[in-house]
Amino acid sequence: MGDLDSAYSWLPEPETITDVISEEDCDIVILGAGIAGCTAAEAASAEGASVICCEKSSEFTGLGMDIGAVGTKVQKENGINIDKALAARLIYEWGQYQANYLLIRTYIEKSGEILDRYIDMAREMGMTVTMNDKMTARADWDKLDDRYKQFQSAHIFDITDRCPMKKRAPMSNAGYFVEMVYERAKAQGAVFLFDTCAKKLIMENGNAVGVYVSDRKGYRRINAKKGIILATGGITDNKAMMKNWCPAALRSDAIRTSPAGGNMGDGILMGIWAGAAVTRCYPAPIIHPVSTSVLNPGMNTSWLTVNRDGMRFSSEMAWEPIVTNARLNAPGNVAYAIWDSNYREHLIKQEPRKAKKILPELEEGYKKAVESGEYIKADTLSDLAGKIGVPPDELRQTVDRYNRWCQLGRDEDFGVPPRFLSPVLDGPFYACRISAHLLNLPHGLHVDCNSQVLTDDDTPIGGLFAVGNVQGDFFSNSYPVTLPGIGHGRGITFGYLVGRELANE
Repeated sequence: MGDLDSAYSWLPEPETITDVISEEDCDIVILGAGIAGCTAAEAASAEGASVICCEKSSEFTGLGMDIGAVGTKVQKENGINIDKALAARLIYEWGQYQANYLLIRTYIEKSGEILDRYIDMAREMGMTVTMNDKMTARADWDKLDDRYKQFQSAHIFDITDRCPMKKRAPMSNAGYFVEMVYERAKAQGAVFLFDTCAKKLIMENGNAVGVYVSDRKGYRRINAKKGIILATGGITDNKAMMKNWCPAALRSDAIRTSPAGGNMGDGILMGIWAGAAVTRCYPAPIIHPVSTSVLNPGMNTSWLTVNRDGMRFSSEMAWEPIVTNARLNAPGNVAYAIWDSNYREHLIKQEPRKAKKILPELEEGYKKAVESGEYIKADTLSDLAGKIGVPPDELRQTVDRYNRWCQLGRDEDFGVPPRFLSPVLDGPFYACRISAHLLNLPHGLHVDCNSQVLTDDDTPIGGLFAVGNVQGDFFSNSYPVTLPGIGHGRGITFGYLVGRELANE
């Protein structure tokens, strides 16, 4: 896991803070106003607890699209029934059995009823909640073999003309959810302090009893009668922590977080200074291909993929972590998707239901991708190889071998199901560089099944809890897209559970 001393040499524990300008009391202090922190604030304030939520940015934060849950009323309205035991097992297996199975099982069992509460709230406000069947809630991937199985779990919260919220930037549907629970928490009496940075937990007899924070006026002490909830995010913006715990993430093309610098591992540091242990699990970076095209390789469609030597090196299933994880270890950290002029037919074969939504915009999007240079076009494979800089003879051999598996309907190299094998036969031919963007890097503190923070010998630290991406022991090794939206979903689930239970002691 790396050397902790070297990882934190650049940010030692702060000296004792004495120049405090004010002190105040509340039942629960929450550090971080993202999707987990705002949900915790709403849940706790709904139970009558006094809540102070501190956020170092100037407003609440919400990024991304899908919210994953199991057993919601929206799923039932759409005839979707997810096998909970199977879903929990597959997520556990994705983490190589290193994560805390009880945390996973709690999420699977509780996420549906908890999200139902917020679905009702959203509908009351004039919002819509639907399944993301255009991108991630695939209609029939739950019928595939377990290693490719994907459930229809991705919920999208969106606004309508009847909703008082303002339209946000694209891909910010999770932001609508955060704004909703933030406004509800405020209406219930929760206090939000923005531009307020948590500096150090206050410990008494091994228990967390408060926190020192700073704003433009100076240091403040906030005492928590019932508990402190860390919801400070992961380590996406902290390259020193990434180098120590997850160096592969540094090979990503870009880091796409908001706000920039918001995920610096603050909660991990404060926890360590208070005696907490870091999760025993390896980080599970969320690395996806990012494209403006509706034929986005690695997400919407499965094309033959080759490295810079023109060799096939990975399964091409349109499952975000498969191709991107493999690309990070490819020679030169580069890879290309290759396909032919029959892309329309291939898309319909691979994703018949999704194709109905994509086809109306396919040709125009395709034209723009070629004009912008995102897609490379050539009349022959040899010319295509020259344009992307791979050996033409090796590319031809790779294509011939791949086409043989397509003809046989049996991929003897990587086991891609026949439906997702798309032969490269008829020119013109196309290529696209496989991108790999780091969207988030969850990594946090060691917790028990109640999300209470633990010491290295598994002793609970009184009054200290971690939710969202600073909650460790839930993900390990690779982010599991078996349940799309699981990152947001587990933040909401444990934010709600911890907020409610702390309020009720």
